[in-house]
Amino acid sequence: MAEEPKGSQYKNVTDLVDSLLRRAITLRASDIHFEPARDSFGVRFRIDGFLHPAEVFEKDGKDEIVSRIKVLAGMEIMEKRFPQDGHFEIYGEGGKIYNLRVSTFPTTFGEAVVLRLLDRKDAMMDLVGLGFEFDQIEDVKRMIVFPYGMSLITGPTGAGKTTLLYSILKAINTPRNNIVTIEDPIEFQMDTIRQLQVKESIGVTFPKALRAVLRQDPDVIMLGELRDTETVQLSFQAALSGILVFSTFHTFDVPGIIIRFLEMGIPRSVISHVLIGVVSGRLVRKICEKCKEPYVLNDFEKRIFGDSFSGISLKKGRGCNACENSGYLGREGVFEVVAFDEDIKSYIMEGKNISQLGTILRQKGSKSLWDAMMKKVSRGVTTVEETLRVIGIKDTRNSA
Repeated sequence: MAEEPKGSQYKNVTDLVDSLLRRAITLRASDIHFEPARDSFGVRFRIDGFLHPAEVFEKDGKDEIVSRIKVLAGMEIMEKRFPQDGHFEIYGEGGKIYNLRVSTFPTTFGEAVVLRLLDRKDAMMDLVGLGFEFDQIEDVKRMIVFPYGMSLITGPTGAGKTTLLYSILKAINTPRNNIVTIEDPIEFQMDTIRQLQVKESIGVTFPKALRAVLRQDPDVIMLGELRDTETVQLSFQAALSGILVFSTFHTFDVPGIIIRFLEMGIPRSVISHVLIGVVSGRLVRKICEKCKEPYVLNDFEKRIFGDSFSGISLKKGRGCNACENSGYLGREGVFEVVAFDEDIKSYIMEGKNISQLGTILRQKGSKSLWDAMMKKVSRGVTTVEETLRVIGIKDTRNSA
């Protein structure tokens, strides 16, 4: 049995791990971190984007805790030299199903473990419930019914890309479509959709899997990520052959995507012909409804926002038991949606300066992430403080 602090409420290591999982679900944690240190074994929960200490155990009990998690995730218990990945499911209250993606990582003081918790219901949300503005959701709905082409989802880790991809698949999953996914890992199993797990250890890479999928007569292909040049080139070939492709890509704006594709050898003519649109997303914390109260901008915020909120009663959470005194409870998506019309396609194909594409998009009325955030602040969904954090603007007046 894992050695725990005196007075431990846990019967055994199985009860310990189960209790931590249940508590994480209750607290709406998105991740659980098991962290070995020189003299202890700590646990932290990531809640609404921030890590919070949850437990600290004696270091001698860490191996049994990690082994229990490995058993649940179908991992090699004795393999401690290399990182491993696995997953398992548990049931919550009311029959809710939670998928847990598990990653182990060898460190100086032992194996660190991170569990990503995904609520199947949240991952299968309707598009309208994700936080899009009305005009944005209309653009997205048009993007996902094209007969062929490629639509991309961008954003940092933990920005809700997986949830958006699964919501799109749910929206287009009809008997008329043959949908095939290539994922690493498969987050959720979906009825009537063929899902393939990438396993690089046995040679099942994204490019190899994609070549095989193209022989399965797909109407739609979802790639978990465009990781390398070969996968990108094959994805464009698939889109050109009459397949609708969805994937994620690690850049933060549309010009950056175009430049990366050009660097990977994709011709401008192909980019302009294939790309349907790009959705960039972030998750923002929502103001706790239990302790929401009026808020007045400070001097720094006034300099940033000017008169943007003139005549609007801003809100902020005071902090209460319901939100663990954070002033926030839950998160919601905020998006920038760029649908590629003929003007944008022509701009790309004619060899113009791609770095200026952002300016062209603004001139055409495309709403940026900043614009979408401002709307959520105006409606009392989130705060100016959260807007500055997500966009990356810091008040350095009191910095050392």
